[in-house]
Amino acid sequence: MSKIIKAKIETLRYRAGKSMKENKLNDYDFSTFDINTAASAGTVRIDEKNKIAYSKWVTPKRTRSYPFARIYDTYNFGGKRITVIPVIKDEGIGASKNKSNNDRINFITLSWMNLTNVFVVLAWYTDAEKDSEYRITNQKFDNEHVKSKIKEISEYQLDAHHWNNEHFKNDFYTIYKKAVTSYSRIAENLNVKLHTSLGHLNFLDKIADDKNTDHISLEKFATETLSRSQLAAAREIIVKHKNEYLSTGSEKLVFEIKNNLGGSYFLTADEIIIDKDKKELIIQEAKNCTGGKMPKSPDIKDGLFKILLFSQIKTITIDDVPYNYRTSLKLTGSLITSLRLPNSEESIIDFVIRESISKPDAKTINMLNEEAIANGYEVEITHN
Repeated sequence: MSKIIKAKIETLRYRAGKSMKENKLNDYDFSTFDINTAASAGTVRIDEKNKIAYSKWVTPKRTRSYPFARIYDTYNFGGKRITVIPVIKDEGIGASKNKSNNDRINFITLSWMNLTNVFVVLAWYTDAEKDSEYRITNQKFDNEHVKSKIKEISEYQLDAHHWNNEHFKNDFYTIYKKAVTSYSRIAENLNVKLHTSLGHLNFLDKIADDKNTDHISLEKFATETLSRSQLAAAREIIVKHKNEYLSTGSEKLVFEIKNNLGGSYFLTADEIIIDKDKKELIIQEAKNCTGGKMPKSPDIKDGLFKILLFSQIKTITIDDVPYNYRTSLKLTGSLITSLRLPNSEESIIDFVIRESISKPDAKTINMLNEEAIANGYEVEITHN
């Protein structure tokens, strides 16, 4: 029996716990701001009355370098939040021992940013340093382009959903071509072997708008960056048992979310647990630590960012049948016992003593407890 998982979200509210409120961001003046030398997240003062929060990605791939963690760090800021993302990141044909890294931005990233009301600045790298004959490093964004878009966003009156869709449709094509041209120039100037531009240019042709070829079609962008199996999975989830446990690595974990502005987006979750008899569903993000007791802070914040959105879904249906649902962040490590949050201060202290938790990890647990209470989700800390 096929099942269709669909969800709807209307608003996104975040209440910072005490620890996150005390998390101070580096502050920069717009006139001297340089995205390349600035911290990974911070605030920019446009003028005396106007300030925005920013974060930056070092690669368009979400699973590398924890960009969601840096965005989460900007959520205690009350104004507009932007994030700067390279459309392409080519590190060279010998970027790693077993494979090369040549990443491009995809539709799921646009989905996450639209649904979490984060303004995107698409960017490209204009400079780099030679690391070897087959690898480049220390890549630098076109700072003037980034600053011009930050200024535009600071004056923009609609929300991130509108900005992002228009930015992708109108600017993606031009920025992408600049990125491809820039890498060709970098390869020649540094005498480094980078990837051929043919693959990127073919991709650009596939997503170009039929009526306006220097713009892209968001529908084509989704089709080309989500595999056919993933798109099918968003519409056909097979529930084999009473409690089906869909775990990390399965392409069945893509499902469709609509927002109140009419947008339809595809997202992924690490684990979905379905009880078809009780009409209940659990959306769970899972983070594991193999060499210690707790995952590292960026990994945890990556999970918090996702759970923040999932916890505020208004409705979930499977084949048009409403399901009750809850969200959970599951953290596993070298532990003997378990702790569920939110919980009392006494229970947390007992767990910390019993498991010989370090002071930094104990601080993280207290932060998680504050965030769980403030935002209405669950955290499970348990053994792997």
